[in-house]
Amino acid sequence: MYTDKMVAELHEIGEFTYDSATAFAEKHGLSARSVVSKVKYERLPYTPKVVVKSAAPKVRKADVVAVIATVLQVPFETIEGLSKADMASLNTLLAAVNAA
Repeated sequence: MYTDKMVAELHEIGEFTYDSATAFAEKHGLSARSVVSKVKYERLPYTPKVVVKSAAPKVRKADVVAVIATVLQVPFETIEGLSKADMASLNTLLAAVNAA
């Protein structure tokens, strides 16, 4: 998969970021993940991309179901199976329940 010439080019570049690994991947018809893995295997410096987490707290599906149960005035246990539904469906249901 990686020719000696490609490995030499990796070493010439010297250090990588996610963007430079992606550029190398596109140039050589590889996946960015493969290049990042190869860079790490070759023990070349790699700086991963920064992932910014949302400042808002995560809302759990069970919490949405609890609100729905409160609005409908039913015990949570009777509808807790709804927490297996996807979040978009739960939010739609909550909006409909609140509108009623």
